[in-house]
Amino acid sequence: MNDRINRPVKAACLACRTSKTRCDGQNPCRPCTLRDRICIYRPSRRGGPRRGHRQAVDSTPLPPSQAAAIIDAPQSTPSLTDESTLTPVDSNLWGSATPFSSLGRNQGSGRALKDVWSPPHTESQGELQGPVLRVYTSEEEIQNAYYHFVHPCLPLLPPPPTSSLPQDNPHVFQPSHGLAGTVELSCLPYQPTSSLSLALSAILALIPPPHDRNQSEPCSVWLRRSYAQLFAQAALRMAEKEIEDFAGGWPSSDGLAEDRTFHPQLPTQLHPILALVVLSVYDLCQCGNKSRMRMRANQAITTAMDYSLHQLDENATEAQRRAWWTAVIVMYHSSAINDSSPIINISDPRITTPYPRLDIHCKASEPWSLLLKAQDAIVSVCAVMRPVTAKSPNGSPALDLREQACRLDRHILSLAADCDLESEAAENDRAENLAALSLWKTACAMTHTARVKLHRYRAFSDIPIFLEKHCDLTFLKLDAFPSQTASLPAQSDLDSIFPFTQNESSVICLKSSLAISRALAGLPHSGYLPLRTAEMDGSRISSNATGYTGSLPFFKCAAMQASYVLYMLVHRVRAALSSKRLSVCYPLLNHPEPVTEIQDAKRLIEELRNGANSMIVCMKRDMIFEGIGGMIRDLDAAYFSLFPN
Repeated sequence: MNDRINRPVKAACLACRTSKTRCDGQNPCRPCTLRDRICIYRPSRRGGPRRGHRQAVDSTPLPPSQAAAIIDAPQSTPSLTDESTLTPVDSNLWGSATPFSSLGRNQGSGRALKDVWSPPHTESQGELQGPVLRVYTSEEEIQNAYYHFVHPCLPLLPPPPTSSLPQDNPHVFQPSHGLAGTVELSCLPYQPTSSLSLALSAILALIPPPHDRNQSEPCSVWLRRSYAQLFAQAALRMAEKEIEDFAGGWPSSDGLAEDRTFHPQLPTQLHPILALVVLSVYDLCQCGNKSRMRMRANQAITTAMDYSLHQLDENATEAQRRAWWTAVIVMYHSSAINDSSPIINISDPRITTPYPRLDIHCKASEPWSLLLKAQDAIVSVCAVMRPVTAKSPNGSPALDLREQACRLDRHILSLAADCDLESEAAENDRAENLAALSLWKTACAMTHTARVKLHRYRAFSDIPIFLEKHCDLTFLKLDAFPSQTASLPAQSDLDSIFPFTQNESSVICLKSSLAISRALAGLPHSGYLPLRTAEMDGSRISSNATGYTGSLPFFKCAAMQASYVLYMLVHRVRAALSSKRLSVCYPLLNHPEPVTEIQDAKRLIEELRNGANSMIVCMKRDMIFEGIGGMIRDLDAAYFSLFPN
């Protein structure tokens, strides 16, 4: 009898296969009965007679109807054979997550798991095993997810229909054994129907599902990356097709009212424009491809101008306003990080479209104009500093740099003063208030980034400390380091070029870098709401209380600029401490005195360390986007070289 019990059964239930527990083949089986979990059987490709090693495994994708049946179904998935395509991620990145709860009993084997799925709770015995993917099964679900993960960072769409944040209800898709290594939209339970929903799905696919304990495993990263790229490619094809379909011109207002496929206030003609904006952000955040980001952003702008979105009046809808101005924001950002001129300037007289109106109580806190002015200041600084960082043929920079730098510095200071007028009306969890707060903080970070870029070269002579190329920062070329250091400009040359002294620029960089650190730390987190908020509002379930709470890291060049300044100042102060010549750092200290100068210097180093650490924490929160991986590695290396303990 014992031999019969210990003999392997022909097919184990899904729960036992997932937990690698011996199944007795009953319905329900004994392990599931003891653990109070659902017991469902599904034909296994691993059962039956043993096959020879030469026989190929059937990996034909399941039809959509069968693929939909495995939503939320935990199944064992073998490791992918091609390890060269896997990118390891720090296993401590996200930490432990709350496991899935028991799913209740389902005696009918033909019933889909998604029909009996219940929200997880912390007392669960089961958990997800193997790589899984966040998926949605309707345009409405994708729209709700947008308001959680994208809208707080970049408000592309009008406000949600209700004042409270829409509920995010993701499903979990796990490839079966036959689908391992197969990445096709036909494998998923639902395929988005527009270019915008496809582009948003590319962003959403990168976000691990809630309670996924394996989100940092190589196979999980590979699965999310592969499907995100598949969505992005499909979105680009769909956007090009939609642009061709609408090539006849902008329809009448009656036609606009009838087109409500993805959002009740969003005409379908805006889908490809917003899709290109999202793809531009995707190319930067996930792929780290600055040139392709600029190409997508410029295409969005030219398409919007073909539809005359830039020449609307006060009667323009909120959807039209946001489509135009978010495209301009991303286009300006792509110009700044590519050190190039935007294809259209915000002061262009052809632009008549008014700014969007954020649905918040305090109208004085609408930050669209301030963010665009900050980005325009960065582009202007890049143009002014270009002759300095890239010498002209005769080796001398522009002669009018001193006047231009003084004028730009005064302008940036006025923008920084406007940033200090930020309203407290955005301090709650409404979608529009989170977006307003995010735009304000981003505008503040961009404003001070412009000032750092204007003064950084004067303060530190562009001495490189990072190993890779990030933004416009010079990087270390280890094989050419002697010649690199020999090419640094002489101090007398810098004195003749700049209207500021080295000490003046160093103090300005210090203040602006700490302001950037505070602004980035104050950015609202997108994604799941805190548990305390979910408990206060009965309309939100607690299953959304844990998981990813990052943002779209497309403004992280500000963190690199500020971190560079903080690291360089630590080196400078420590060198002064070592040489016992702290008087050279007196401009950086707060009312220094010879008796207390050592304590003043140590206090400054601690302040610099806290600011640098804050920005690393902010960057690591968004590590699911692989385009910032190099930035984080260099920031970590520089930080631990300065603060090894």
